[in-house]
Amino acid sequence: MRQYDLIIIGGGIIGGSALYHLSKSGFKGRVLILEREDALSKGSTALSAGGFRNIWTTPINMKLTGYSIERLKNFREELGFPIGFDQRGYLFCQYEENFESAREFGQKWAENGVRIEFLDARQVEEKVPGLRTGIDHIDPEVNEVLKMRPIVGGVFGPDCGSFDPSAAAQGYFERGMEGLSGRAELRLNTEVRRLRLEQGECRGVELSDGTVIESEKVFVAAGAWTNRLLEQSGLTGNDLPPVVPIKRMLYITNLPPIEGFERIPLTIVDHGIYFRPEGPNLLIGRADPDTEPGFDITPDAQYYEEQINYYLQERVPGMERCRLISMWGGLYDTNAIDHNAVLGEHPSAHNLFFATGFSGHGAMEAPAAGLAISELVQFGAYRTLDCTPLSIERFRKGKPIHETIVI
Repeated sequence: MRQYDLIIIGGGIIGGSALYHLSKSGFKGRVLILEREDALSKGSTALSAGGFRNIWTTPINMKLTGYSIERLKNFREELGFPIGFDQRGYLFCQYEENFESAREFGQKWAENGVRIEFLDARQVEEKVPGLRTGIDHIDPEVNEVLKMRPIVGGVFGPDCGSFDPSAAAQGYFERGMEGLSGRAELRLNTEVRRLRLEQGECRGVELSDGTVIESEKVFVAAGAWTNRLLEQSGLTGNDLPPVVPIKRMLYITNLPPIEGFERIPLTIVDHGIYFRPEGPNLLIGRADPDTEPGFDITPDAQYYEEQINYYLQERVPGMERCRLISMWGGLYDTNAIDHNAVLGEHPSAHNLFFATGFSGHGAMEAPAAGLAISELVQFGAYRTLDCTPLSIERFRKGKPIHETIVI
């Protein structure tokens, strides 16, 4: 007899969501949660920007985030945990050709239930006090380097916003363990060396100290570390999702001295730079296109000073006086082929389930992803949200689902 019915590897928001949804659907088995850190939600979940949006180019992402946003909106009522839910919107500031393409795509958003407001340049400036959409004020020699262009309009998503993924993860785990009435066990400071894969089936795990734990099923919710674990377990080639760890850095500065700036939506400007209020300060980020895959998460102040702030101070007067207060790095589990999640039961290892490759939208899709995995584990099929398109099989068949709005 196996010791557990399910092992969940990873103490982040997606593992927590799966646990909670299992408890809600009446799962009767015994569950073991394994987390290598000394506390839950200490990895990528805690280091994320905490944004959520339903503005995508793929219907599957619109569906998953649409569902998830509603669950996050009602999180406090449903679970009794405050998660800092703040639905003040996302604003994508766009150059001319991008804005026209977005307008053409507008019907697709409408068909998928995504509310969008198309703003002209004046309305963009009203949304973000102090923002300059033009470039006449920029020294031409400076702009030879920056290559900034006029912002002609914006795509505003009123249903988008931000939340605290760590608080949500804690809520999911606490309520999930309560709901399983003593049938769920959490072990911290416990690292999995490999999965026990035998004759096309996953039969448990081996820990770093050599301990073997048998389980009927295993769910790997290890984010950017998923592939490393799969490789250590003997999977290779097409049995590995095309996912690599990519460092993404976030910076905190004081707010610029502009009245009303503390109420702006999350705003994306030139070259993918985004910013939003974070308490009394400003959170700023930008994906560095030159980052090589790896597990280093050391933040780099020079990147902010030389690759981000030069643009910001041209768009928002006063940003040149904003000082860097803190910074940190985290990991995206980046799908190098189509920037979409890879999840489901592994086709080469029965009873092995995994969810990875979210490419920066894992926290915001966690309610939907955790529910989907919980249904696969308990019922053997998706019941609420069909995530079949996100199977690893799409790469074997040469049918990726490309997501192009990734920040």
